[in-house]
Amino acid sequence: MVDRYRKIATLLLLIPAILQFFPVFYLLCISFKVGGEVIQYPPNLLPKALNFANYREALAAAPLGRFLLNSLFVAGAMTILQVATAVLAAFALARLEFKGKSLALGFILATMMVPGEVTIIPNYYTLAAWDGLDTYWGLILPFAASGFGIFLIYQFFRTLPKELEEAVYMDGGSRLRFLLQFAVPLSWPAILAFGIYAFVNAWNQYLWPLVVTQSTEMQTAQIGIGMFRSQNESTSWGVIMAATAMLIAPSVLLFVATQRQFVKGMTMSGLKG
Repeated sequence: MVDRYRKIATLLLLIPAILQFFPVFYLLCISFKVGGEVIQYPPNLLPKALNFANYREALAAAPLGRFLLNSLFVAGAMTILQVATAVLAAFALARLEFKGKSLALGFILATMMVPGEVTIIPNYYTLAAWDGLDTYWGLILPFAASGFGIFLIYQFFRTLPKELEEAVYMDGGSRLRFLLQFAVPLSWPAILAFGIYAFVNAWNQYLWPLVVTQSTEMQTAQIGIGMFRSQNESTSWGVIMAATAMLIAPSVLLFVATQRQFVKGMTMSGLKG
């Protein structure tokens, strides 16, 4: 009976998984189609052959390499800053006692309720006053901290044994030593999970880079694919899908490679919270 329910549950979970994966699979199929294969009727799901002509044409038609490098740099820097600020803030809130701690935690949680679109105009005018438009730091700095990341890692830090911390202090260690040698390694699943979340979220940003960037040299992958689509829509959907496949590949591969750690970190945080 238990095996039957398990098979039914697996089947029910498999259906939405297939529905989620199918658009990506169809995108890949179109990216290998050439000539009239894309618009033929009745349509064929699979291409006749793995033809990489669309990928070569996409690389020649637009500076996709530049877009990818910009996105990798911006997403990487944003992830490092968010993880660093989240670890430090979460440690202070979870392990230190100071006046206004509850108020500070409440304020951080409140920022999670504010839609990102609300902050675009004030951030834009601030960067314009500081000459930060169309710069790397203008893309990165407004997202140097994450309320979600602070709360997630805070959930782990607050469960660490008090006796372990006291033993470190009795041995002559400092708070920084306890943080780096004990708190961070013990909370690594949550930190890694948040790092993956932060990178994918930063990689997929569209609205903020669209507002801030003005030159092709500073545009990220998501903005680049929008520009590429507008320039090539009448030419070939196969080329557009090939460019899209190259630009989404890093974030998809990262999540596939680290999905177990990501799920583990999120699950452990939920259990310990």
